[in-house]
Amino acid sequence: MSLLFALQSWSGWAPFVFIRDSKYGMPAVQSFHLMGLTILLTTVLLLDLRLVGLGMRDYGLSWLAQQLKPWTLGALAVVFTSGLLMFLATPGKYIGSHPFRLKMALLCLALLFHFGVLRRFTAADSAARSRRVNVLVACLSLTLWFGVGWAGRAIAFIP
Repeated sequence: MSLLFALQSWSGWAPFVFIRDSKYGMPAVQSFHLMGLTILLTTVLLLDLRLVGLGMRDYGLSWLAQQLKPWTLGALAVVFTSGLLMFLATPGKYIGSHPFRLKMALLCLALLFHFGVLRRFTAADSAARSRRVNVLVACLSLTLWFGVGWAGRAIAFIP
């Protein structure tokens, strides 16, 4: 039994049929997905801008990271749940999609970078590092996360 066959058999389950076939199912799930992605990218942007010293200078970097952490984790939960619902409703559309595979690869890299490298950078004093290093880390973080969003948008246009 192939993975695609198993996924397509799951897509026959009533909630996934509703999402796929109803007039409002997929748009509703996509709306939650975009809302979660917006919140996630906002928390990442705020943290990265603070890392390079372009915003919220009155707050310490580690304090800001702690305040944004619940929002980031909540947004990730919404994005993963809604993304899984969209995927399981129409697995054939996504399995063969090059932008989807790129999105998943970038998502894995972005998560590793965010919870590995960026977490270490926000826990330490950013003034102790050179500005170039902070800018490089922030730019790489934003590139990965926005790449996830752009690849996701390309799914609708590129097979």
